[in-house]
Order: sequence, then structure tokens, then C-alpha cells
Amino acid sequence: MVDGYLKGAQMPHPTIPSGQGQPPQRDQLARQLGPRLALWDEACETVLEIGATWTWAFSESTGVWSYRAYQAGNRFFVAMTLTADAFEVSLNLKSEEWDGILATSPAEQAAFDRLRGSAQGEEPAWVHVPVREAADLPMLARILVARARRVQNPRLKGARKRSR
Repeated sequence: MVDGYLKGAQMPHPTIPSGQGQPPQRDQLARQLGPRLALWDEACETVLEIGATWTWAFSESTGVWSYRAYQAGNRFFVAMTLTADAFEVSLNLKSEEWDGILATSPAEQAAFDRLRGSAQGEEPAWVHVPVREAADLPMLARILVARARRVQNPRLKGARKRSR
């Protein structure tokens, strides 16, 4: 299951730009994440349960690999990227999607408020959710469920985005 979607070739260090290379293999993820590999696996499984599929993608602009999930119709859902101390999940949210996320504690509400305050760009705004400990996973799951509710039209092959 996990090994099936994390197979790849070589990459010296997933967070250091090194040319395109190849996506990290499972053993490289294990070395970098250590005990947090279980958190990575849990986040991956949550996204799979929502119905998205995973693929590795290389960013020319940042020079690093990310693990990207797409929903039906080839619609981007989230990206997971290794960081120096764990990993982060990046996605975009609309304001009404934020309103549908309910915190279960004052500490979690403070974390939601920090994330919402750090959202980048126009609506829907980009949010980068750091995952460092097991306590981050329930909050991440609620964010993912809120994002998954958004209905998007399938992206047609060869179709170009229209400028407004």
C-alpha cells in the first residue's frame, strides 16, 4: 500500500535543490522524516480516503520535489513537501471553506486563526499546513475535508486556462 505509491529512484536530499533528479524513495523519506514517517503515511492515507490520487512532481521554480494529489478530472487537491523539521501540506481554500472548519479546542482555534492569517494570495488563498506531530493530523483532516467539498469541473486535456 504505502510502498506502492512511494517508489522512485534517487535524490540526494529532498529539501536541497539538486537539479531535477528523481523523486525520493521510501528509504530516503524514512531517513529524513524518522519517526515522523508515520505522520506522512497517515496524511497520504487521509487524502487517498478522500478519493484523490498521488504523484511526484518537480518544481522548476523551487528546485524540489513535492508529492501532489489530484481529484477526479485531473484537479489539483494538495501537495506535500518535505521541510527541515518534518513536512507541510499546501492547498488553497476559499473563505467559505474556512468557515466550515470547526476547531475542537481553544489551542486548535488559535492554530486555525494563524493558518488563516498566513493564507497567501487572492481567493482561493494558499495555505501551508506544517505537520510535525500526531496532534496536527486531526486538524489537517478537517481542513482536507473542507477543501474536498469544493466542486470543480474536470480539466479537459489540452484545454488552456482563460485569462479574465
